[in-house]
This record gives sequence, C-alpha cells and structure tokens, in this order.
Amino acid sequence: MNSGEAMGLLWRAWWIICVCSVVTLAQGQDVQPKFDAPEEYSVAVSFFAPVFIPKFLQDEYRLKEYICSEEFASFRLAYGDLNAVDAIFDRAMKLSWNNVYEGLLLSFLCTLEHRNFGVKLPLLGPLVWLPLTSEFQDEFRHRVNALPVRIYDDTPPGMHGDRDKLQHFFGSAFVTYMTESREAAERMGTFIEWGEDRFVVDGSLDQRDLRANVQGQNFGNWLLNDASVLPSRFLGKSAQTTTDKRGCMPDELQKSVSVFLEAR
Repeated sequence: MNSGEAMGLLWRAWWIICVCSVVTLAQGQDVQPKFDAPEEYSVAVSFFAPVFIPKFLQDEYRLKEYICSEEFASFRLAYGDLNAVDAIFDRAMKLSWNNVYEGLLLSFLCTLEHRNFGVKLPLLGPLVWLPLTSEFQDEFRHRVNALPVRIYDDTPPGMHGDRDKLQHFFGSAFVTYMTESREAAERMGTFIEWGEDRFVVDGSLDQRDLRANVQGQNFGNWLLNDASVLPSRFLGKSAQTTTDKRGCMPDELQKSVSVFLEAR
C-alpha cells in the first residue's frame, strides 16, 4: 500500500467516525437543527426575484443539487426527515432572496415526485403524456430517492413513504400564499384530486393527499403574517388534521369526499 492509498483510507475512516458521532449525539438527545438567519435584502430586490427568469432557473437547479448532495443526506441522517423538509424550504428562501412566492414555488418544483403524467378520457384511455421536469431520468431518480419520506407518525413503511405528500403540501401553500385565500387553495386542491382520479393515468383520490393539502393551506396562510415559520410546524403527527381539525375543509366537502371514497 502506497502513501496515497493510506491517506485515502485514513480520510474515509475519519469521515465515518465524524458521521457516526453526529448520529450518536442526535439519537442520545432531542437535537434540533439551527438554520442561519436569512440575509437582509431590500423589499424591491426580494419582490423582483422571481421576475428574473434565468435566476429562477438557476435557483431551481441549485435547490435540486442541494437535495441530491451529501450535505443534505447527512442532515437527514442527523436530524430526521421532518427537519429535512424544513431544510429544503430554508434553502429555497435563501436562494430566492427571501421571496416567499419563489421559495414556495421552488420547494414545490424540487419535491415533485412525477417526471410526467398521462391524461386519459373515459372509453378512449390515455391520450397524451405531459412532462413535469426537464431532468434526465437518472437525475430525476437521484433527486426523488433523496427526498424525505417519513413525514407523519402514520407514514407507511418502505422507501417511498410519504415523499409524494411534499408536492401536495408545498403546492397548496403556494396557491394559498399567492391568492391570500385558504378557500381558493382548498377548492383548487380538491378539484385537482377529483381530476386526478378521473383524468390522470394511474391517478386516485387519496385522503392522505387531501390532508397534506390542508396542512399546506395552513402553512401558506401563516406565512402571510410570519415568513419565519417552518413546514414542520404543520406536518408531523397525523392528529394535527383529524376530522375535527381539518383546516379550511368545509363539512360538505368532507362528507362528499367520504361518500366518494366509500363508493370506490
């Protein structure tokens, strides 16, 4: 073994010891991550951040790059998936110069779990497939596999978990913040779920998707008054959105959804 190989082995051993030490420390106590305070930007700079299209595309690329990085993987390992969702939004806000509109849109685009979707019609079947991302297949798969999966206390087992709920959460939060109306976001989210079941290939109406929609609406509504709030305050335990605490979902809608699900 030459000196270069020996140094390589020592470096790998040092890295493994550091990671194991962080994991052991995090498991031994309730460690909460600390995010750096956002940089100060003028109101004008923050307002026009999404207008600069090349910058927005660069921000999207950089956030996806962060999700696929060893830095993010180590953060997930040390602090857990729920805090990792906070890390995604925190990085999106920093990239967008604290513009909440862009931060939510970036978070939504970078947590999409579908590369494309097919539109179908009754009797005719699938008609057309529409792309949702410009990523190559291997890039898309790498990013999706790096997304947080254990978001709720009732997250199903397996590698997929609840990672598909992130797109519902951030999408609903974005619509709520953009329209400044939880009701508008709720109607849009329910319409999308209804349309997904009828017109999207392999789509279905899912109560867990509706729950993530409601939590996203609550998050977006809170951001209107407090831009420092993080997603983990609204995600996590399923008890936060039980039938008696379902955000802005009206009784009539809840009943209609329940009837539809029972009919299926």
